[in-house]
Amino acid sequence: MTDKLEDEGDRRFAATMTAFLNTELVRRLRESLLFQRVVNLTETPFTLAPGEKVLRLKGGITRLGRGSQTARYFAGIFGAGQKQAQADMRLLKAANGHALMVVADRRIASIGLFGGAGRDHPRESFDDMAHDLAKFLKRLAGGAVPRKE
Repeated sequence: MTDKLEDEGDRRFAATMTAFLNTELVRRLRESLLFQRVVNLTETPFTLAPGEKVLRLKGGITRLGRGSQTARYFAGIFGAGQKQAQADMRLLKAANGHALMVVADRRIASIGLFGGAGRDHPRESFDDMAHDLAKFLKRLAGGAVPRKE
């Protein structure tokens, strides 16, 4: 999904960042030890065995703005030139496609030294999103109840 990307450059950048986000999600979910097996479908074919309980993570980058370093430098306190990264994800039952959980995670950066460069924010954001999703799933598996913040 790339429905709220600002321009063609952002769409191309999102395509490269999608692979990065996918890799980070697989890595973080494997490290969590919550699942018997985590398969990266872009690398490994997978067939569902009858009666097998399988979750499928589906989603993508829905917002990616590198923003304007100049605008952040001169008017960053007013939110100008913000860097944004957002991913929407759904955990689905693989057998029937029913959604078990829907997550949207957005990261915004509006400041930085001399307006901050836009290169590192998306990578850090998507790595943090993968980390936080695995952490959230571990809390749920441990019996925690989601709460409003």
